[in-house]
Amino acid sequence: MFVTATHVVGDATRRAAAATSAPIVVGDGVWIGARAIILPGVSIGDGCVIAAGAVVARDCEPHGLYGGVPAMRIRSYESL
Repeated sequence: MFVTATHVVGDATRRAAAATSAPIVVGDGVWIGARAIILPGVSIGDGCVIAAGAVVARDCEPHGLYGGVPAMRIRSYESL
């Protein structure tokens, strides 16, 4: 799931304040597993694998396996 919109957290009278959006960038040769969630503003580097069910909230450096909630780099892959 690619989620490109969110909202600013407001004060105590209205937590869901102004809406914001940010693009998602996916590099070449990326594999995104089933039911992974990619949040606004994230860039996924070339050759990455995103594990099934991962929640990607931060940029992913190229050629790595990312998994978990929030997604973290689990291992590195060789690049060509």
